[in-house]
Amino acid sequence: MSDSQRRSNFSGDRAVSYGSVGATQAADVLVFPPAGFRSYQDEFRIGSGQERFDTATAALMTWGVPRGSHLEVVSVNEAHSEGYNGLIFNEFGAPIPPTADALDQLFAPDGTPYLSAGTTIELAKLWTPQEITTSHRVIYVVREERRMGYALGTLDLAPVIGEEFFSVEWREDDSVWCVVRSVTSIAEGRKYTYLAPFIRLRQWLQRRQYVRSLLPARTV
Repeated sequence: MSDSQRRSNFSGDRAVSYGSVGATQAADVLVFPPAGFRSYQDEFRIGSGQERFDTATAALMTWGVPRGSHLEVVSVNEAHSEGYNGLIFNEFGAPIPPTADALDQLFAPDGTPYLSAGTTIELAKLWTPQEITTSHRVIYVVREERRMGYALGTLDLAPVIGEEFFSVEWREDDSVWCVVRSVTSIAEGRKYTYLAPFIRLRQWLQRRQYVRSLLPARTV
């Protein structure tokens, strides 16, 4: 059994590797990140109109961001097998208890089910082109009439811990945007202190890929 397969089998029993769970949902996190963390937000216009919003949302909620960012989805473990329902937030950013309506399964036009809170995913090629995978869990989902998104939290202890929120917004001027918000910290240790500038550069480049990942040419 490979290391990535072994980690995938046990990821459902692992806790996230950071303390500020749900931090990306806080309205003031960009100004006041948790101690030891840095927060960023990037956005990119990907079109206009409801049809573009619906198409981008379907791609977003079926792992279109990592796939459109040249990452490899190694494995996905659905939430129903994890015993974790995650968090759901209302339009004001307040957590609400899961309800039957909130947990209804949604599907993309091709029948692919939308991801849900509690699902875990293994990604490759995030930090190096080598066969190294990173583990993440969907911490919460946001379902609104003009905004859809989800947050991924890290299960690994290195090189970065924290949370990233990916969303599609259909704004009042009819424009559609992909928005990425991250609240992360570099792992402790001399090795990571030395590599910190390179890690942050990699994160910056990756966020640029993320916000462009749902462009039509990348999601067809």
